[in-house]
Amino acid sequence: MELLLYILQFALHLMFAGGLWLLVKPLIEQHLWQWGKKIDLRMNLRMTLFGKKVSRVKKKMWLYRHLDNLLYFVHRKYEPGISVMRFAIRSVMLFTAVFLSGLLTLRELPGRMSFNNPFLEGIVLNDGAPVDGAWRLPLFLAVLSASIPYLRMRYTYAQRKVRGSYDLLDVIKIATKFTHLSADSILSKTSDLLAADNVLKSPLKLLSAAFANYSNEHELNEEAGRFAGAIGTTFAVEFVSDLLYCEKEGTRYLKNSLMMLNRSMEQQRETILTVKASSRDAISLGLYGNLIVLVSSVGTFMYMLKPDVYFKLQFETSVGLTFMMVIITGMFISFLISTILARPKLDYH
Repeated sequence: MELLLYILQFALHLMFAGGLWLLVKPLIEQHLWQWGKKIDLRMNLRMTLFGKKVSRVKKKMWLYRHLDNLLYFVHRKYEPGISVMRFAIRSVMLFTAVFLSGLLTLRELPGRMSFNNPFLEGIVLNDGAPVDGAWRLPLFLAVLSASIPYLRMRYTYAQRKVRGSYDLLDVIKIATKFTHLSADSILSKTSDLLAADNVLKSPLKLLSAAFANYSNEHELNEEAGRFAGAIGTTFAVEFVSDLLYCEKEGTRYLKNSLMMLNRSMEQQRETILTVKASSRDAISLGLYGNLIVLVSSVGTFMYMLKPDVYFKLQFETSVGLTFMMVIITGMFISFLISTILARPKLDYH
């Protein structure tokens, strides 16, 4: 009961920190927007001025470019520079809130714990001085919490890459109807006609702006390469190459090229669907089989040992915790592999 009160206290500290953030956020929003714009302008200026030395600039700003490329494909309302600053500020605020909340809570915990027979009493909290080195656990929780937005973004990015490889087929079908227009107009019209749930709608709009407003060829190639790299398929590279050729030489051969690309993607999609149908049972077993086995095994042990004894052995012994982490890690890896196999990218291979 006492432990639940400490958990509740920690949650209240987090709610207080969240309320403060909501009060401060409107005050810094305008400054954040201006700061993000300045950073993006400086990055583009360096890319333009350094030319062949652009790799040196990328190495210095690798973290910014990494986050920017992820948000470019994940954030539906992506804004160059601004989205990165917002993500960084939110991660820092989350880290600070969890760390301070955990530190304030642990300062009030008793300083000594006695470990008795796990089948009878378990852990007993004794009165005493504050815990020594109380910053270690809050720091660990803060780092873990601050990494969750990034891990969530990476997972979403991986999912959207796969989905984007299929959504590109819709883009090519629509773009074929506007090959009499310039490249930026083709992209703009296509983006407007795409469904709202198409993951390429926003990146296509940004690519259209790049074709309409680029100052040199290197800048256009960078933006086109980012679009193709976000999808990560050979079909995307072909589509971007056709657009770049169209920008230089005109739209004379664009319609035929897009129609051939559309035909190749349709054939590859049929092949993927056929292979997927033949291996559906094995994929489903990898997704849900381990979970079913785990639930049935845990249920059997709980029935045999009684729930209170099972929980003490599982969570209050080093062997139980070690095996639990190994099992969870194995299930996570199996789930990732099965998820990848369940819907592979729409690519040549």
